[in-house]
Amino acid sequence: MLGVIGAMSEEVQLLLGELTDTTESTHAGIIVTQGNYKGAKIALAQSGIGKVNATICTQMLIDLFKPQKMVFSGVAGGLLPNMQAGDIIVASHVVEYDMDLTAFGRRHGETPGRDRLIECEPDLVGKATTAFDQAFEGVEGAPNLMLGTIASGDTFVQDKEKLRWLQREFAALATEMEGAAFGHTCHLNDVPFVVIRALSDSSSDSASEDFEANLHRACQNSFQLMDLMIPSALSGWDQVDRRNRD
Repeated sequence: MLGVIGAMSEEVQLLLGELTDTTESTHAGIIVTQGNYKGAKIALAQSGIGKVNATICTQMLIDLFKPQKMVFSGVAGGLLPNMQAGDIIVASHVVEYDMDLTAFGRRHGETPGRDRLIECEPDLVGKATTAFDQAFEGVEGAPNLMLGTIASGDTFVQDKEKLRWLQREFAALATEMEGAAFGHTCHLNDVPFVVIRALSDSSSDSASEDFEANLHRACQNSFQLMDLMIPSALSGWDQVDRRNRD
């Protein structure tokens, strides 16, 4: 089974529309829809916004539905000036930028016993980039694809100084509010994961207005990639939960 999470209803509703043979259950106030997505068995959930909600949802899916791999998809704010709304970021790493133990000599995002950059599963990163090529190659006005670090924190960023700091401190391409918490939880449970984001804004002074204007387009682009990736996400996998390996 593949676990799929989005934070907001707009980030999951297009996927829900393609699910067949569905069953619903509610856990910790989160509705989980199990079903068949073009031949792939998935558990799809809307976590809610923020790191705490993402952590609760991720751990619940892992404990109750035993996914072999997990994907978090949705929208984010871009951190580079040449980025356009609708462009897609596939995370190579995620970082929790508002974890601050610098008073104890640690770097921003670093905690004891854990590197501050958490790596996404390379196989899933590869499947996401392949799905992007299949979805958008040769399409007029297609979004750009970028691979790199996504920075997560419990703030909707629309401050130029914060934008500059996130890019320079972490070499981050985008910022959002869930991916690193999701990734950290998957990492602790030894579940392979990837975070995929379409840009809704540029994290600038007009970010909130841009977000509203571009949310639909960003979600459509993310959906087109996910629609092709989900059926292939578990292909080539040995179907054995890595947590049970020697």
